[in-house]
Amino acid sequence: MKYLKQQKGYALLVTLLILVVFSILGATLMMFTFNGGNKNEVREDITQSADLSQKGIDLMTTQINDDLTKYLGANGVPRTDFLFQLERVLDKYRCTATNSAATISTTGSYKVCIDSYVDSITEENEVNPLKKLVTFKSIGTSGKSNRELVSKIEIGAETAPEALRYAVGTNIDSSDGFQPGEGNLLMHGGVDITGDVKVDGNIVTSSNGYAQLGGDRWIPSLAPSAIPLPGTDSSRLFLGKKAYFFTHSPTYSSHIALTNFTSNGYSEKSNIDDLFRPGFAPDLVSREPVRSPIGITTQKANFEYSRTSAGAENLDAGSSKTINGINKPSSKVFLSYTFSERVCVDGWWWFCSKYDYVNYYDDSGTFTFKGTNKFKQVSTNGSATFLDTNSTFESGMYVNGNLLIGNNSTSENVSNYSAITLDGPIYVNGNVTIKGADLLSNVLLYVNGSVTIEYSRINGKSLSSGKRGSLIILSKGNIKISNNSVNQDAPSYIKGFFYTEQDFEMFGVGSNIKIDGGISARKIVLNAIRGRAKDTFFTGSYQIPNRADYFENVNGQQTRDSRLQVIYDSEIISTYSDLKQQEPVIYKVDPPLEKDRSY
Repeated sequence: MKYLKQQKGYALLVTLLILVVFSILGATLMMFTFNGGNKNEVREDITQSADLSQKGIDLMTTQINDDLTKYLGANGVPRTDFLFQLERVLDKYRCTATNSAATISTTGSYKVCIDSYVDSITEENEVNPLKKLVTFKSIGTSGKSNRELVSKIEIGAETAPEALRYAVGTNIDSSDGFQPGEGNLLMHGGVDITGDVKVDGNIVTSSNGYAQLGGDRWIPSLAPSAIPLPGTDSSRLFLGKKAYFFTHSPTYSSHIALTNFTSNGYSEKSNIDDLFRPGFAPDLVSREPVRSPIGITTQKANFEYSRTSAGAENLDAGSSKTINGINKPSSKVFLSYTFSERVCVDGWWWFCSKYDYVNYYDDSGTFTFKGTNKFKQVSTNGSATFLDTNSTFESGMYVNGNLLIGNNSTSENVSNYSAITLDGPIYVNGNVTIKGADLLSNVLLYVNGSVTIEYSRINGKSLSSGKRGSLIILSKGNIKISNNSVNQDAPSYIKGFFYTEQDFEMFGVGSNIKIDGGISARKIVLNAIRGRAKDTFFTGSYQIPNRADYFENVNGQQTRDSRLQVIYDSEIISTYSDLKQQEPVIYKVDPPLEKDRSY
C-alpha cells in the first residue's frame, strides 16, 4: 500500500512537470510566432515602401511626357518653344515646401518630386539641351517603413528625327491618305545594306535585278545582303507588316505600286532568312509603324526673304546674272540684275518736260555661282546653278525656283564634271538636279519638289573640326538616283542621306553606286546585281537578248561586290545637328530612360 501511494506521488509530479514543460514550449512557440509575424510585417512594409517609391517616379515621368506630348500636338512646335516648355514642365514638379503632399494608395503613401536637372550629354559627348537628365526623389511609406529612391532619368526630345537612325527605312504616313505601296521596301537582286533597316510596311525581295533596257528586264542575280556595322554582331530588320519573296517577272510599274502581295508569284515568308542571301540575313524585330515626320515646308519661312526685307542688301549680279568672287560673310543679300532706264517723270507721252533715270530690278531667271563666294545669307526669287564654285552660306540660302548642281555632263569620266564645294543649309522651292558634279558637300538641302542625281560624285567636305561633311537631302517629292558609273567597275561614291515624303528609287545594275549615309522614304525601290556590267561581251557574261548589254552571270556574282551599296554613316545625326542652324520643329518626345538609381 505504501509502495502504491509512492507511485501515485511520482505520477503526479511527472504530470505537473510535463504540464510546465508544455506550457513553456507553448509560450515560446507563441512568442516566436508573434515575432515572426512582426518580422514578416516589417519585410512586407519594406517591400511595399520600395514599390511605392518606384510607383511615384513612374507616374510622374508618365505625367511629364503626357504634358509635353499634349503641348506638341499634331504639328509640333519650334525648338526654342519646346525648350521653354520642357523646363517649365519640369519646374512644376520641383521639390519645394508647397510641393510635398503625399499621395495615398491602398498599401501606403508616396511623395515624389524633382530635385534637379541638367542638359543631357550624347554618346558623342555633345550637349543636347532638348533632353534633360532629371534627378527624381521619391519616398514610399508603408506601415513603419520609409524607403527613399533617387533616380536619374533622361526626359525630352532627340536633336535629330528617327528617320536618320537607319541605313534604309520606309515610313507610313496616312495623314494625307494611303498611297500605293506606302511603307514598302522592295529590293531586286544583289543589293548590299550595311546597318539596320526599318520597314513600316512589307519587305519584298527577289534574286533578280531589274533594269529598263528596251523594256522590262529581270536579270539573274542573287538575293540582297544585310551586313552588320563594325562592332556589331548583326544588322536588325524592324518590320511592321509581312515579308515576301518572288521569282517571276512582273510588270515593273504595277509591281512596285502593289499594296499587298497575295497574287500568284509572291510567296509570304515567316523565316526572314528566305529573303536574303545565305548567311547575310538580319535579325528580325517586329514593331508597330512609327510616324516621325520631318517638317520641310515649315522651314521655308526661315530662309525666304525679299529685296525689301529688313536687313536685306540688294546684290547686282549683272545682266549675265553671275555671282563670282563675292565675299560678304556678314551680309544678308538678295540677288537681282539691277539696271536703269531714262523715263519721263513729268508730262505726257507725246510731250515730256522732265526725264529721270529709274532703277529696275530683274530677280527672275537663273543666277549662276562661280569662283569662291562667302555669304551670311542669300535669297533669290529665280533659279540657281552652281558651276565650278566654292560657295558658303553660313545662315542659309533660299532658291524660289529650281537648283542645278553641276554642268549637266553625261560623261562617265569624273574629270569632265564641274568641281563644286558647298557649305550651309539651302531651301529650294522647286526641283533639284545634281548632274555632272564632282561635289564636296556640307549641305542640308530642303526641297519642296523632286530630286534627280546622276553622272556625279559626291564626297564630304573636310571641316575644321576634323570631321567630314555630308549631303543631307530632305525632299517633298520623289528622289531618283541612276546613271552613275554606268558599266564601270569602280562605283560612284555619294556621301549623303536622302529623305523623301514620297518615293525613292535607285539603280545599281548598269550603274555602280555606293552611298555612305542612308535612305528614308515613303516607299523605297532598290535594283541591283553584283559584279561587272559592260556594253561588250566578256567571258561568262549574261546578255540581254538582241542588245549589247552584258552582265556578270550568277556564278560570277557569288564572289563580287554589289553594284548598289548603302552603308550607314554613324556621324549623320551629328552632321544634321551641326547644319540645322535654322529653327527646327520638335514633333515628339522620347520615352523616359533611366540612367542611374540608388536607395
